[in-house]
Amino acid sequence: MIKITNGTNAFKIDNKYLQKIEDGYLIKSEYDYFMINLIIVIADDKITKIIKTLPFGERILDCFPNLSNSNNEIILAEEDYNRFKKLYNNLHNKVDIRKQILINSVSEILAYEYYQARFLEDNSDTTLEYLFDYEIPIIYNSKEYKDEILNKARIILKKYNK
Repeated sequence: MIKITNGTNAFKIDNKYLQKIEDGYLIKSEYDYFMINLIIVIADDKITKIIKTLPFGERILDCFPNLSNSNNEIILAEEDYNRFKKLYNNLHNKVDIRKQILINSVSEILAYEYYQARFLEDNSDTTLEYLFDYEIPIIYNSKEYKDEILNKARIILKKYNK
């Protein structure tokens, strides 16, 4: 467990969110699609800073220097503390907006493709399942939500097929 503080306010990063890497710890996200890494850098058994990088990238996007010489506490300047705390909270945001947007958008496209093929072009052999499997591109692992997307597309189609 690592404590992050600005001298007045503090929060702790539980060990379950820390993954040991070569030069410190990677702070793990709730979701695998988060597009930044927060890394706690350790040198000479002391936490020196936290850096923000892109996954698989060498470029440092932001740096939060530790004002302490501790191996389990990070003291940040007020502005750094506020920026880092916001990033950390975002990593652990419980609202999975990505999934809902993915289901809604792919369902809309699927409903459109089905409506066009089945009703406008009179292709009676066309099914939602076929279109989903063979015509809809795989975006953001949409296949994982196939049933939810198909159900939502059926609901959308009801308002167009009266």
